[in-house]
Amino acid sequence: MKKISIILLSCALLTPVLVNAAPSKKPINNWTCEDFLALNSTYQPTVVGVITTQANKGKPEGQVLDVEGIEKVTPIIIQECKKDKKQNFKQKLTTEWTKIKKDL
Repeated sequence: MKKISIILLSCALLTPVLVNAAPSKKPINNWTCEDFLALNSTYQPTVVGVITTQANKGKPEGQVLDVEGIEKVTPIIIQECKKDKKQNFKQKLTTEWTKIKKDL
């Protein structure tokens, strides 16, 4: 019973943090670079990882989370998104990720 209480309390305390993590209520596939940049910097690599995993779904590399690649591409995405905040985030990520894969 004590474990359940701790879990429920933890969930209640983390809910505002998770809700505030998303810049808007629109689906992540519709985000602009501005939406991505509005995220707290600690969440940005997670979003990059989620979209990368979605893009690779059904492919052999989709079964493995490329942590090194995510660490490498995230600062590049931030830099590129600052240049044009209105562009589609997912498309920009896909373009930059393709460039990075060639170097890995």
